[in-house]
Amino acid sequence: MSRERLQALREELARQQVQGFLVPRGDEYQNEYVPAADERLAWLTGFGGSAGIAAVGAEHAALFVDGRYTLQAQQQLGDQPIDLETLDANAIANWLCDQLKQGEALGYDPRLHTEPGLALLKKRLGERDIALRPLEQNPIDAVWTDRPAGPCGPARPHPHTFTGEHSAQKRQRIAARLADKRADALWLPNPEVCAWLFNIRGDDVPHLPVALASALLYRDGTATLYLAREAMGEALIEHLNSDVDIVNDKEALFDAAKRHHVSKIWVDPLITNCWTLQRLRALEIELLQERDPITGAKACKNAVELAGSQAAHERDGAALCEFLAELPDAVAAGAANNSFGELEAVELLRSKREQREGFRDDSFDSISGYGPNGAIVHYCVSRESSLPMKAEGIYLIDSGGQYPDGTTDVTRTVPLGEFPEHARDHFTRVLKGHIAIATLRFPKGTCGEQLDAFARKSLWDVGLDYAHGTGHGVGSFLSVHEGPQRIGKGASGVALQPGMILSNEPGFYLTGQYGIRIENLVFVKESERHNGFLEFEELTLAPIERRLIKEELLTEQERSWLNRYHQRVRETLMPLVNEKTQAWLEEATQAI
Repeated sequence: MSRERLQALREELARQQVQGFLVPRGDEYQNEYVPAADERLAWLTGFGGSAGIAAVGAEHAALFVDGRYTLQAQQQLGDQPIDLETLDANAIANWLCDQLKQGEALGYDPRLHTEPGLALLKKRLGERDIALRPLEQNPIDAVWTDRPAGPCGPARPHPHTFTGEHSAQKRQRIAARLADKRADALWLPNPEVCAWLFNIRGDDVPHLPVALASALLYRDGTATLYLAREAMGEALIEHLNSDVDIVNDKEALFDAAKRHHVSKIWVDPLITNCWTLQRLRALEIELLQERDPITGAKACKNAVELAGSQAAHERDGAALCEFLAELPDAVAAGAANNSFGELEAVELLRSKREQREGFRDDSFDSISGYGPNGAIVHYCVSRESSLPMKAEGIYLIDSGGQYPDGTTDVTRTVPLGEFPEHARDHFTRVLKGHIAIATLRFPKGTCGEQLDAFARKSLWDVGLDYAHGTGHGVGSFLSVHEGPQRIGKGASGVALQPGMILSNEPGFYLTGQYGIRIENLVFVKESERHNGFLEFEELTLAPIERRLIKEELLTEQERSWLNRYHQRVRETLMPLVNEKTQAWLEEATQAI
């Protein structure tokens, strides 16, 4: 299939007079999760991961992915005529410089890229006299004959009981920042910042409860909001009131900027696409290019949001425990005829969450990996790839739920029977890293990259590591992967602040055998012992598998943390689970 699609794409590139094209995994809003109509990378290559980019030349094509997706990409590419490369700006530039000749042009869709994202490539191609040319029509859209229609579901108000702050208060708070910068307006480029500022949610993007939207916020706290006509309803209009002008045409946002005499506009170049910046410059509007103030503001949850997240995690933890309690029997029952596998496990867990109050959706596609599939960091199970599970080996389940009061994300590693002895050493070293982060106390102003090594030290001691970040930010009934906060090797320059929610998820992956990851969500709070210091508090409530622990590797402090955590899990969840799970929970949380 890919050969025919590549050929059709190359013919369209020739028609548009370019010799190459970039195919990112994203949409015009720079969303991580995208509607089906924007799954261009998957359509062309078959790769279904959430991060990657393809480059297509006249004779060769390549898919670039990071370490999380290497094994998955190998499987999904199969024998297609597409090279697999490491996702790195220099690697992409080198590959394209080898494929294109002096005087040729690389096409790109300016709605799908940011200027900082293209900066290095533009420089490198320019040195070779190769043009980087924006195209008016995406050439894939021209040849994708059965492309799905774009989403246009209703937008709905998100109640104050969940947000803890009215939209008008948020708008005034952010507008004050505009006055400080002497900017007339702030450009809101994507649905997440719009969802937070206007307290609205929707169902236009898989796993991300947003309506597709963009907006302009003015210095007086009023705004112009773009939503599709189908997204509007009386409740939404009443919720936003006359301070927010709703338009149904994206072009109307630029007209509104002129009508409001905007001469200087604040835009975040990291989340605003090239096409928008080109349009604003054409209006001769001065651009203040800085990190947008909403991303940081929504990262720091207020007391209402944190209380909601705690409540959501209790219900979600109860659902996960009922799943884990039933899993051994389900595996045993299906072992004789291979009827219970990775996909059936996902369906069982989903059914447990659906029984919990407020459950709206999974917060991402569950990573359900048995044995060797668990070693694929961001494995995406399908009917074709699903392995039947047996009462042996190791199973990894990474999943989460979307609830109106909170977003969850949790990973547990489960032995289903006999397993290799060396897995206990690997699991315990991952656990030591997890506890190291959970118990850290650090001074205000500390960035996530300064904490990352604590999670890896026990693995590093024996020459091991993992190829993903240790922690990502999480939204409040928004994205399960939310910036700007993170814990990882790469520099973020973002200091952790009270109210931020992050994951704590060190791991280890032995190709062909198993994957290990232990993930809880935590939130940042003021230290109770030391003024000027911060620490973490657990949100996730679920037992950590004791059968995989090599107890002699744990310190007394680590044992104490695990026992206290398990006591809290047991006391909190016992009233929320069924009788079978109560017996399982009592055993799973015994002290070591």
